[in-house]
Amino acid sequence: MPSPREIGRTAARGLVAAALGLATSMGVAGAEERIAKYLVQVRLPAPEAAADLESAGFDVAGVNRKDLTAGVVVTDDEMKRLRDLGWSFTVSSSNDDASIQALSDYTDPQELSTFEDQVVAAHPDLAQKSTVADTLFEGQRIYAVKITKDVGQDNGRPTFVLDCQHHAREVMTAEICRDAIDYLTSRYATDTQVQRWVDAINIYVVGSANPDGSMYVFTTDPMWRKNRHPACAVDVNRNYSFAWGSCNGSSALCSDETFRGTEPSSEPETRGMIGLYSSVHAFYALSYHTYGEYIMFPYGCQNPDELTAMNEVAHNLNDILQNDNGQTGQYATGPIWNTIYLVDGGSVDMSYAQFETYAYTIEANCCSFQPDYATWRNVTVQRQRTAWQFFLNRTLDGPQIRGTVTDGYSGAPLAAGVAVQEITYTHGEAPRRADAKGHYAWLARSGQAYHVTFTKPGYCTVTDAVTVGSGPATLDRTLVQPTPPSTVNAAGAGDNAIDVSWSAAVNAVQYRVLRSLTSGGPYVEVGLVGAPQVTFHDTAVSGQVPYYYVVHALQPCESGNSSQAAAQTTGACTVGPAFGGIAAVANAGSPTCTLELSWIPASTRCGGQVTYSVYRGASWPFTPSSSNLIASGLQGATYTDHDALTNGASTTYVVRATDAGNGVDDGNLVAAGAAPTGPSSNGTWTDDAGDAAPATLTPSPPWTVQPTGGKSGPKVYATGTYANNTCSALTSPAISVQASSALSFASKYDIETGWDAGIVEIAPGPAYSAWTRLATVNYPDALSNTGNACGFPKSFTGTVFSHSSVSPSYAASGYAGGLSAYAGQDVKLRWRLSSDSTTSGAGWWVDDIAVTNAVFRQACTSGSAASPAEPGAAASPMTASRAASGTGVDLAYGPACGTIDNAVYWGEGPISGAVAWTHTACALGNTGRASFDPGIPPPGGMDYFVIVGQSAAREGSYGRSFDGLADHERPEAIGIGTCDLPQDLSGSCP
Repeated sequence: MPSPREIGRTAARGLVAAALGLATSMGVAGAEERIAKYLVQVRLPAPEAAADLESAGFDVAGVNRKDLTAGVVVTDDEMKRLRDLGWSFTVSSSNDDASIQALSDYTDPQELSTFEDQVVAAHPDLAQKSTVADTLFEGQRIYAVKITKDVGQDNGRPTFVLDCQHHAREVMTAEICRDAIDYLTSRYATDTQVQRWVDAINIYVVGSANPDGSMYVFTTDPMWRKNRHPACAVDVNRNYSFAWGSCNGSSALCSDETFRGTEPSSEPETRGMIGLYSSVHAFYALSYHTYGEYIMFPYGCQNPDELTAMNEVAHNLNDILQNDNGQTGQYATGPIWNTIYLVDGGSVDMSYAQFETYAYTIEANCCSFQPDYATWRNVTVQRQRTAWQFFLNRTLDGPQIRGTVTDGYSGAPLAAGVAVQEITYTHGEAPRRADAKGHYAWLARSGQAYHVTFTKPGYCTVTDAVTVGSGPATLDRTLVQPTPPSTVNAAGAGDNAIDVSWSAAVNAVQYRVLRSLTSGGPYVEVGLVGAPQVTFHDTAVSGQVPYYYVVHALQPCESGNSSQAAAQTTGACTVGPAFGGIAAVANAGSPTCTLELSWIPASTRCGGQVTYSVYRGASWPFTPSSSNLIASGLQGATYTDHDALTNGASTTYVVRATDAGNGVDDGNLVAAGAAPTGPSSNGTWTDDAGDAAPATLTPSPPWTVQPTGGKSGPKVYATGTYANNTCSALTSPAISVQASSALSFASKYDIETGWDAGIVEIAPGPAYSAWTRLATVNYPDALSNTGNACGFPKSFTGTVFSHSSVSPSYAASGYAGGLSAYAGQDVKLRWRLSSDSTTSGAGWWVDDIAVTNAVFRQACTSGSAASPAEPGAAASPMTASRAASGTGVDLAYGPACGTIDNAVYWGEGPISGAVAWTHTACALGNTGRASFDPGIPPPGGMDYFVIVGQSAAREGSYGRSFDGLADHERPEAIGIGTCDLPQDLSGSCP
């Protein structure tokens, strides 16, 4: 006769079947006909070989490390594939009715919910039940039970989270969570240790994180792993947002048991758990799975930056946690990826990276995810009490840095940023910060010194030193807001001077005075004044223009801007034009490599004519100077550069505006750049490393273009023998791909087998920063190990180039990969080589690259600079006038293109026949105005002048003449003075 418990469960199943209008011909009521599955025990050469089964797409349920077997759940087809791949195994059970009946004593989600309700009713001051995820696809809900003293009242206690049963079939885990709820509530009145935990910690227990899937286990398929998404069930523990789908630790195929879902956090179970972790700000968390006897922590793809501290916690637990044989110290410990196999999108990774929780996973039981209830239930939950109680003790007493951050004036809590200088996060973790009550906690190692930095916008940043002993180190911190002076005044103080004054700021030790020529800034510092002084005399100002001032107070950190004060004074006008700098650099796409510069015209501040100078550098930053000046005296708002530019090589420019009246430029450092290419072309884009056309790929060492070793021609892109710990790429220019575009290339390689690897990656524009492996390439090899410099994950055959070869040779048919997934996008491709810390190879050769059906830029050829053209008249005609005093002369002229400097030649008249130049003045600049001193001509005489444009190396003519037949350049200025340069009369504006 069935027990009352079994009768109740059978009735519940009947209700599910009736509600869905479905039945099964398999003898057990359920939502759908189940597919026959089998649990097989696969013999392993070593526990680590389970990762190979996982990588091959099998559903690895657990690893019996003692017997060296892996429990794998398979269908009939998968069993055949397992056999075809050479694995030896035995069948231990199936998902038949008997297997379902064998679970009758385990707690299903509905029974768990009823039990939780009973606990809350019996202990209303200790336990509170809440909904983590409301009605799921098949009617279940995820609940959390909060356990703490005076549970209905808000408090500032640290938090611990215990969760179970992400994977539906792992029924023992729900028993562990149920036992924890019972233990902490039923013993509170009599057990002082329980009282200590419950009085001091907010404890959250999620008994089943996948109740839909779990109910399906009890009604239909005892080997069910995923949730019950009606379109395609998802492995909930591969669906979390952090590192989702990042390292071959899950599947993109709906049919696979590790299907990660269509997007990060797509499932209601996942979203609910994320909401819980986001709201409770737990210090420690423990997530239970079965089986294999592992104690693991983040990450599922790589080591965490806090590896040593987190490993210490795992080892300390292992020292006291008994396995199924009653022995301690027998659990395997470490980061998930290196302890069992790759996992991406897992819950503990999310908890740690996004919510600052030190999250651990325990795979309980040695040999089955559904051990016999009567034999193992009580033994398991009693032994696992050691684990979750260990974390409760560590929450209160373990090595850590903890404290509260408050406002220094009001005492209110601050959710400030908290960083430990000795720990740098490198895997995309969210910045650590205190919670809404100002509380923070950071895992630490015993006997270590740390430096903790507290930050919050608008507050002074503070760094404190702290040494952690065997227990917690409390470090509370108040932060203060610096306040600027409440009022600032400015007034002219005679020629070229302004006085600034302000009100005293509370607790200020110094004041920083800043000014700008533009209202609202940007401001630059012009003075530092020690308190209690509250005035500053500014003598480095121009007359005739307004200045704008703000003052900062240092208290001890620096405040923001005070209110702004403005003033203008008398004296000489000595500033440059108001100018925003270069606005854009565009690729002209012409056969000669050409870049087109443009800017918004400047406005004069001192009334003089504005001209522009162009400076060029190969990269930014560079310092604009005469050595990189390529044009000056420009009067328009554009400039075309075609001087010795290289196809695909980025070039950077700075443009400055000069007031010709005082010769002062604006001094800006605004830079812009671009890379020239040739015209657009449709068809097949090719690069053979320079055999038939210029090599256009960008290599980073050790990649180079080598003169021999190519496939169809001598040249080839190659690394040569590469160093250990190398991460280096060979990158293409941008290519626009279409629906039928495909990549092909020739390659040979000698890359350390299984340890070093090469892959092809692709990144879409316009940022070209989201690089992913181009999975369509017919890769030949596998990567068996991690630890390489680029962080490539372990992977199976057909994913990388990784094979040692004494005599590498080109594959007869080469390599190829479709690009249709990127149709209509601009992309870049790169060949990336990654090596580990020992042993290298002769390298990687890549040649004869082609992308079909592409839109791309042809290569341009290098041109030359424009020769200096003759100056034009600023007015008609060009004017010469005596300076305001002395014997100087001022010339006004129109600066010429291709010119960066000018010389003036003059002679003494009257002119008799041809002109005769007798004097010269060099280096007059190219602003449209030139001043020099020719002296005073003799009585009855005169001076006549000519401006000759010069580049850095050449000199143009001073004008043109007509001999009755044709117009000619005038070269007569040669040979006059020391500033002569070789003459080039071909100057013309580009």
